[in-house]
Amino acid sequence: MSLMDLPGSLDTAVKNLTDNPTQNMGQSFGDLWYLVFGGISQAANKKRMRYASDLKKYENELSHSISSIPPDKYVEPSIQVAAQALENSKYCLSSEYLRKMFVNLISGTMHADIEPHIHPSFPEILKQLSENDALMLQLLKNRPELPIANIGINTSPTEYRLLWNDICAFIPSNSSTFKCSLSISSLEHVGLIFTTYTAILSDHDLYIPITNTPEYLEAQRICKESNQNLYYKQGICGLTALGSEFILSCVS
Repeated sequence: MSLMDLPGSLDTAVKNLTDNPTQNMGQSFGDLWYLVFGGISQAANKKRMRYASDLKKYENELSHSISSIPPDKYVEPSIQVAAQALENSKYCLSSEYLRKMFVNLISGTMHADIEPHIHPSFPEILKQLSENDALMLQLLKNRPELPIANIGINTSPTEYRLLWNDICAFIPSNSSTFKCSLSISSLEHVGLIFTTYTAILSDHDLYIPITNTPEYLEAQRICKESNQNLYYKQGICGLTALGSEFILSCVS
């Protein structure tokens, strides 16, 4: 099943990349032009080739996902969601993680079991996510509540200076505590997760990895050098109701 016509082919893109870009100019001036701008032209063409390749992958993945829906579960897609998702997905095709989430969302609008869980805000939310946000959602799918902590320095018995907030005990591969802290803020901003420091997880051992993070160790060093006490507040990061439905609809 073909979902869309690509703007040209990869063969054409390759040919454009290797053709003389100044064939209508004099040879000497053309040589100078290529020396100055040739690298820019090649970089642009490579990006076009890469986008065409990603678009083809997207078409194939979406076709496969839609064709995998059992006939008795197929429903007409919500135009409100599917049209938004197709429009917003064009900005995210280079990310395999985000592309697959759009595939899941669009094909989900056509699956009777998934469609009731899809909210019209999902395409706009998904467009705003980074790859690391997607990895954090994958983590939250398997563990709906994560141990987090705020880390800083006690400046008095009742006051403190925060150095790092929302440091998570669990970090996806190829990520970092800093990136995950940013993702927690991002996902909380769009309403998919919540953070609280008025409660902690019952298994206190889950917080141990935080005490081995660079942020915690650096705070310890600062406190030792300044003869101050460490501020360490444990909390919970969890899925909201909207976040649970988003993961059901978008995360494989």
